[in-house]
Amino acid sequence: MATSILSLQDFLSRDSNGLSYSTFFCPYCGQTHQVPIGEMRVGHLVEEIPHSLERILQHPPRKVQILFDRAIEEIIVEGVIRPLRQNGLNLSLLPAGQKGVLLDSETELGNQLALAVDDDTEILIGAGSGVICDLTKWVATRTHRPFLILGTAPSMNAYTSITATMTENDVKTSVLLNPADAVFLDVDIMVNAPMEMIHAGVGDLAARSICNADWKLSQFIRGGYFCPLPYEMTAENERQVHASARGIAHRDPRAITFLGEAILKSGLSMTILNGETSPSSGAEHVISHFWDLLTHTRHLPKNLHGTQVGVGTIIMLAFYEYMRKIDPGKIDPRQVVRHRPPVEDLLRENQVRYGKAAPIFNEVVKTKYLSDDALIDRIRWVQDHWEHLWNAVAPYAPSLASIREPLRQAGMPMSLSSVHRSKEDAIEALIKGPQYRSRYTLLDLAWEMGLFPEAAEAVLEMAGVLD
Repeated sequence: MATSILSLQDFLSRDSNGLSYSTFFCPYCGQTHQVPIGEMRVGHLVEEIPHSLERILQHPPRKVQILFDRAIEEIIVEGVIRPLRQNGLNLSLLPAGQKGVLLDSETELGNQLALAVDDDTEILIGAGSGVICDLTKWVATRTHRPFLILGTAPSMNAYTSITATMTENDVKTSVLLNPADAVFLDVDIMVNAPMEMIHAGVGDLAARSICNADWKLSQFIRGGYFCPLPYEMTAENERQVHASARGIAHRDPRAITFLGEAILKSGLSMTILNGETSPSSGAEHVISHFWDLLTHTRHLPKNLHGTQVGVGTIIMLAFYEYMRKIDPGKIDPRQVVRHRPPVEDLLRENQVRYGKAAPIFNEVVKTKYLSDDALIDRIRWVQDHWEHLWNAVAPYAPSLASIREPLRQAGMPMSLSSVHRSKEDAIEALIKGPQYRSRYTLLDLAWEMGLFPEAAEAVLEMAGVLD
């Protein structure tokens, strides 16, 4: 494949398709970033799929298999399968799930679908949104086939990422998989997607407001890698989405096109870091994944990922404002150590609360739980560097009001009740979520400084998510 080497200005000024097969030496972090996807487009695209498949294979496709969710089978048959067959494509079907049931990207299902791929299939099409995207990556990687993703809803940003969120034993994990050879988001289909899926995409993009701040916070406190490029490369897309928020609420094709392009760019912000999800996943995702766990273990209603992320973003924006207002000098490190639960108590509590999922929690707790002396040193170091910390994080942490208003204009769900979660579920997510994910976020800092559980309810009040 041909690659182009770009300058910083060129890299930041191009749309997603302009970054296809590009290479970029980053002046910020000193690494070389690459885009391994050949085509990424938003538009009226279904009838162009055969030409894209031919470009990928370098010959007309002889046998193509399409993976889709039976829950939207009528949409896929009418909007995708029929026109592709009318264009002469030899297309066989690989349906998943059942009507009326929300599909999950489970590894067991992915393995079953991989076994169902026909031996003579040359290339796969994944037609759907988040779960189908992740399952198609899983199947294509395991069967060593190229694939094209046709997004049917602007519901999340994973179309152009090289990771998938897969569920195994009720636990969601991020898995590194092959990237798509092409990604098409068809506006004609997306404008008619269920509004809750459009809102989910807006919510997933809102995570940019928190995740990069968390990533910088982690780097400032614990060291490690950080690159500001992903935040910069999605800045204009966020501005366009916010400016067209009212149009999104009314399914305006131009607004949906902006949202689609933003989704593609956001996914690329992870891909250029070889699957590092920090540019698009912080504490707001910790909250969402924790709520997903409650769906599996306590049979709470299942929500779309991005919708939960949107509510989690509102909560965490309020948390950043809450933390910025505290006086760290009033925190006594030795008192924090005396009052925190012993690690053994946390491990036992997790076993009682989470049953077979407890080992996931406890492995994280063992990693994150600092010794008494180390915790005292951590708190004192943070106290000494408090203003420097916030100066470093501030460029990546916008105000709650600046994000809340465009989300409101887009009609986003922004309360706990809108995602079928109680105040108790939210408090538990804030306190226990950091024990479920190894990522270091503002929630971990609050825990280390002894601010829980009191801070949790205060933050929910500030966020305005309580009914």
